[in-house]
Amino acid sequence: MTKNTCDSQILVTMSHEREIEIKEELQINLKLPKTIGNIEDVWVIFNREYENPCIIKKMEKTKEEKDFIEYKVMVNFLPFNRYENYFFFFSLTIDGKEYSIKINRKTKKPFITNGESPYFRILVINNDFTVPSWAKNAVFYQIFVDRFYKSPNLKTAKIEGRNYRNWGEMPDWKRNNKGEFHNNDFFCGNIKGIEEKLEYLKKLGVDVIYISPINFSTYRYERYAATDHLKIDPAVGDFEDLDSLHRKANSKGMHIILDIAFNHCNSDNPIFQDAINNKNSKYRNWFYIDNQGNYEYWYGLFKDMPIFNQHNYDYQQYVYGENGVIAKFAKYVDGFRLDLAEALEPFFLEGIRKAARKYGRKLIVGECWEKASSYILGKGLDCITNYPYANAVLKYVAFGEADYLKRETFNIIESYPKNTLDTMLNALDTHDTMRALTILSLKCVRNGYDRIWEIDKDPSIWHVETNYGRDFLTDEFRKFEFENDKLSKEEYELAVKRLKIAFVLMGTLPGNLCIFYGTEKGMHGFKDPFNRKCMTWEENDNSLEQFFKGYLHFWKKFKGSKIDLEYLELNDKICMIEVKNKENSMLTIINRSDREEQIKIPEKYLSAKEENIFIENGTKKILHGFGAISIIL
Repeated sequence: MTKNTCDSQILVTMSHEREIEIKEELQINLKLPKTIGNIEDVWVIFNREYENPCIIKKMEKTKEEKDFIEYKVMVNFLPFNRYENYFFFFSLTIDGKEYSIKINRKTKKPFITNGESPYFRILVINNDFTVPSWAKNAVFYQIFVDRFYKSPNLKTAKIEGRNYRNWGEMPDWKRNNKGEFHNNDFFCGNIKGIEEKLEYLKKLGVDVIYISPINFSTYRYERYAATDHLKIDPAVGDFEDLDSLHRKANSKGMHIILDIAFNHCNSDNPIFQDAINNKNSKYRNWFYIDNQGNYEYWYGLFKDMPIFNQHNYDYQQYVYGENGVIAKFAKYVDGFRLDLAEALEPFFLEGIRKAARKYGRKLIVGECWEKASSYILGKGLDCITNYPYANAVLKYVAFGEADYLKRETFNIIESYPKNTLDTMLNALDTHDTMRALTILSLKCVRNGYDRIWEIDKDPSIWHVETNYGRDFLTDEFRKFEFENDKLSKEEYELAVKRLKIAFVLMGTLPGNLCIFYGTEKGMHGFKDPFNRKCMTWEENDNSLEQFFKGYLHFWKKFKGSKIDLEYLELNDKICMIEVKNKENSMLTIINRSDREEQIKIPEKYLSAKEENIFIENGTKKILHGFGAISIIL
């Protein structure tokens, strides 16, 4: 039952709009019409997600007029020391009966009810949470160092045991002679190669270069499991090369962030070898090793990736102590991307952030596949790799999942501090997913996966019943990926059309655009290793590259945050979004269907200057199939 009260007669205001630092007090004001009946006590009740109420406070009556009564309450979150979303509603007694004031699902305004409905919310954040100004409204570009560009100016000796390959060959996807899948294909892209392509990146529109790990790793080209965290792999270069790249990038107005993995190391790491072979080793407790010599390794599958014990003080000092890994690299980069941030303890993340910021206001990005806990934002991490957005955008463009797109958009916006929203990395593809073009070609991609790129998730044609349960045919799966790697002309052209509108849609959502190397040149491929092929410098789709340049030039004209967002129209054909702030506003419309659609642009956008209008495959009145228009005021 709902009390018959006009939503507009109830007014709820707060001293802070959407977020508040934990040291501050929140003032909540409530104005109620007397027409609802005899009002007795009014309470405000707070809880965190999935928890019982943690704050229950009686509201003070501050003013009574002929038609209205006003109430006030002050709320302090400091005793709880938790940086999270706090949900609240009002409980009140009217004419002897209990009611609540919550949010009307349809009108989005407060109303009186005794049923289920959304709560109000406030995000409590860490005190003095700041991020580097250069990390906002920025275009990030992810480089897989071994596969981006091999400068002929770096000469290094070959390391025994590595499988050296010629640039542009297909990465080895079969088992080795030991029957193992490996990561031992070295194409020898290097730091000098990145430096020599800075002008290319600048012209593309890149502001921040995000490079994969460069730590020494004997047999792993991707270097996500280090043999020595304190050294740079000689095939990549040295600290002098990193310093040169950093200085030259900064001189062009670009910044460098470095990917690094602290959850685990390579099993040939001398530290681990000493720990596993010597029960009295000073490194023994750096890992989880039992008396029989069994040890914990990543995901319970990769024995060559033993997990570090983050609670060990000496390991903490190795990572973020005065002479640790962070201290050694921080002077040469502008920030870090932390691999498997979801597996790193909050205190450990905080230690890394503090150590890095001794060398300036570094950006700390965390790899997060799910929604990150607010507790670590502004304390351990600044922002995240935003996989949920990528999934939602790709699902909408591929299958028209409009409700999912809208739900995920606001789930992110309502869950993160503004500084995180403004700096998070929004990429359509990365080294851990299929290439966006292959996804959008819909080659073996079915609707219904939790994540659109998880084509190898059970059930699939590669999952079979055995005497031991369900088994995955890895060899057959990789063979399928290899045999279907090349897109036909028709598949490619359709995927490019979808890629363009997906990129425009992503550019409308809060956060920074992030490009995986080669996406702008039409690179495609299934999962690792097919998504990690060498950059195609010779053969590429120049028209696609020009699209990226044009849109990025346009995108940078929008200044400020995009968290004030509204879907003006959203269905399985048309998506119309408006984002606005104190500085400007942007309207974006995309047509995900293959047919021409009439569009009606809100009148205020019709007066925009031509240079503030981006049109792909359409006009101001119609969008052709897979067309887009975006206008900035």
